Amino acid sequence: MNAPTADRVAKWLAGDQLAAVLHLGEGALAHDLADQGHDVVVATQHPAGRHHPQIEYVEVAAGSFPFVSEAFTVVIANQTQSQTALAEIARVLTPDGLISSISKGFDETIPWLRKMREIVGERATNIAEADTLTASGLFAEPETFESADWEKLDLDGLMLFARESMRASDVEGALARVHELFESYGATHQPLRLRRSTRCMRSRVLKENLPEAPEPPDTMLFDLR
Repeated sequence: MNAPTADRVAKWLAGDQLAAVLHLGEGALAHDLADQGHDVVVATQHPAGRHHPQIEYVEVAAGSFPFVSEAFTVVIANQTQSQTALAEIARVLTPDGLISSISKGFDETIPWLRKMREIVGERATNIAEADTLTASGLFAEPETFESADWEKLDLDGLMLFARESMRASDVEGALARVHELFESYGATHQPLRLRRSTRCMRSRVLKENLPEAPEPPDTMLFDLR
C-alpha cells in the first residue's frame, strides 16, 4: 500500500482522531498508527520480531485481556472474532468506542503474481463471518471503506510479500526462486507493480448491551524494545 493510502486507511480505522488503540497482533497497521501519534498497545500471544519504539507490547492469553474496562477508544481486530472475544473487546472499549478491521486482496491476474503463487503456494483466504458484529448485540451496524491502489515492489518488498504469503514447505528454496523471478522480470531497474484492494470496517460499541462482569487486574505493559 502506498504511503498516502496507508495514512488515509489508518486514520479512518482510528475514527479520524487521535486515539488509545489496542491492536490485536503485530502488523504494519500498528506501526502506521503509532507514527500518526496514536497511543498504541499491541496484544499478542507470542511477542517476537521487529518492534516499534513507540508501541507498548503485552503478552495475552487467548480469550481474555488483562486490561481494565474502558481502557481503549479503538480496538483493531480481524473480522472473525468469537462471541467471547467480542465481549472482551466491548468491555475494554470506552463508550462509543470503535472495533475496526482491515482485509486486503490482490489482482491475481498479474502474470508475475501468478508465477509467484506457483512458487510459494496459493494465498489462504480469510472470509469474514457475515453479521458477526451486529448478531452479537454488542456493536452497531458497521461502516465500510474501500480503496484500491498500485504498489511498487523492489526486491526487499517482494521478498517480504512472498514471506507473508508463504505456504511452501521449503521456505528458503522457494525464496530463492522468488529472487530469480524478480530478476527474470528485469525488476532491478523497473520495480514490480502490485494492484491491491483494501476493505475496512468499523463499528461503534453498544456498552448498554454488555453484561456486567468482575474487573480483571490491570496489566503491566512489557517493554520489549
